[in-house]
Amino acid sequence: GEGTVSLQEWQLLDQLWKEFDLSIREFVHFLALTTGGMGLEAAFEVLDDDGSGELSEEEWRQAVQDMGYFGPAEVVFALLDTTDDGKIELDEFMVLENYLPKEDAHSVT
Repeated sequence: GEGTVSLQEWQLLDQLWKEFDLSIREFVHFLALTTGGMGLEAAFEVLDDDGSGELSEEEWRQAVQDMGYFGPAEVVFALLDTTDDGKIELDEFMVLENYLPKEDAHSVT
């Protein structure tokens, strides 16, 4: 590299971010439909089948599959796993609040 980012590279990054953003928004919408608007904390508890307070990648994959989610589960997991430790804890999951419609900031509806 030259230490610069070309317009084409910026456009590619922008497109990738839009796809990631859409994946997260679709997942939040899916949660709203499948959990009846119970809220993110309660939705996390449903996903956390073993009650450990964290979701491993395998637990995540199984839980969202059991709920009927067939979107890009691996992408959503990777975006939520902000500490990159292979698991999602409640505080990481609560980032989804940023993707809720403003009037629904505390419930998944």
